[in-house]
Amino acid sequence: MSKLRSVDKPPDGGWGWVVVISTLFINAMAIGNMKSFGVFYTEFREVFQESAGTTSFISSILGAAVLMFSLFAGALSNLTSCRTVMIAGGVISAVGLVVSFFAQTMIHLFFSVGILTGFGLSLMYSPSLAMIGRYFDRRHATANGIGVCGTGIGIFIFPPLYRFLIDEFGWRGALLVAAGIPLHGCVCGALMRPIHLKEDCKEERGNIEPQGIRSTETEPKKRLVPYCAKTLEAFDATLLKHRPFFLYCVSIFGTSLGNTMIFVHLVAHAENIGVDKTPAAFLLSVLGILEAVSRPLHGWLSDRIHISKVYYYMIGNTGLAILNIAIPFGRTYTDLVACMVFYGFFSASFSALIAVMVRLYSSASRISSGLGWALVFEGAGNLLGPPIAGWLYDATGDYDMSFYAAGIFVFLSVVVLFLIPCSTTRRSLSLGSGSSEPKQNGIETIAFRNLGQGGKETGRRDPAPGQSNPGFQA
Repeated sequence: MSKLRSVDKPPDGGWGWVVVISTLFINAMAIGNMKSFGVFYTEFREVFQESAGTTSFISSILGAAVLMFSLFAGALSNLTSCRTVMIAGGVISAVGLVVSFFAQTMIHLFFSVGILTGFGLSLMYSPSLAMIGRYFDRRHATANGIGVCGTGIGIFIFPPLYRFLIDEFGWRGALLVAAGIPLHGCVCGALMRPIHLKEDCKEERGNIEPQGIRSTETEPKKRLVPYCAKTLEAFDATLLKHRPFFLYCVSIFGTSLGNTMIFVHLVAHAENIGVDKTPAAFLLSVLGILEAVSRPLHGWLSDRIHISKVYYYMIGNTGLAILNIAIPFGRTYTDLVACMVFYGFFSASFSALIAVMVRLYSSASRISSGLGWALVFEGAGNLLGPPIAGWLYDATGDYDMSFYAAGIFVFLSVVVLFLIPCSTTRRSLSLGSGSSEPKQNGIETIAFRNLGQGGKETGRRDPAPGQSNPGFQA
């Protein structure tokens, strides 16, 4: 077993780049796999003879489980380590796909594909993003953009691969072959070397233990705390009292509610206007290519251009809303390909900055819990989005209203972000003991930053004029 590294602040490189590459593969296997599962949609509907709304629940439960179970992944990471949790996740997700081979009813698939496989994938996904946040600070957006571009690679590879496997072996054989894919996540998890930051010591004094570390300083007090209190501490529910963090989570819910509709119904919409099955499935691959290229680009740009990361994030979401509304106007395959090119570009900015924004509103030491809660809100959107789109199709007979509704939901998520500066111009709730910072330009800010000895801030850039709110700093 390797020794635990202890550093004053995130190293912004070194072994962190191995963590980034491992996260890239995890994103391809977990999120890329999840978003490509719409290829099975028409197969399940034909075999089980269910409505569009009911069949959509398979993909929606899978997507929701991957994200909502991240809360448990964060808690388990706090209690053990990200490495252990990720290895366990690879095994569980593979078992879920193997069990799906024997499905005779739709309910069986709800459990095996949706819950069991989704739970395993979540144990790989959330801890991998948290590890990037612990290894990087100044270049966090760049590193995170590279890591999450694996989703685009997965979306590019898996739809045509699944289409080929279904044609050759049927949907049961395709699921059995796919079960071997998440097992590679065990190797990626083994590369997640734990790291102990000086900021963790500050959290230990506040009775919050870092990942994989048992605090000897607070051990006597811990024995007096009931077991249920320890469990709640692992979930770190106090983050939801931080209004900017909570509002950001609400915004994520709206964006994911609209964004997930496209991944389940795009292929069916293309087939509905006369596109063959294979080219229709390739539309998701086009989106995946653009996401794979654009996510590192957005991360790199947001670290370097002089604009707030929140404003950068909002611009991307606005473009995403416009593209959702534009999809029904594309009545040819060329039109849909063009929409996917722009859709992939704008959706990449949303995906590349989620973990970065969570770190701004929580801290490097609490990023596992912060991501867990944020992804619960995103998972709720994933759970509701596809069925709503399916019910709209059942009611109208086409997919146009689904895409219009998706655009509206994403627009509303942008509006919510405008409430964040309002929530910090007055007295705000603290995230924890000693988390408040001195007022800047008359505004009390409470976002965590890495602190050096003597309370001096390290690795911090001065805010631009008029941007004293930490959530709106570039």
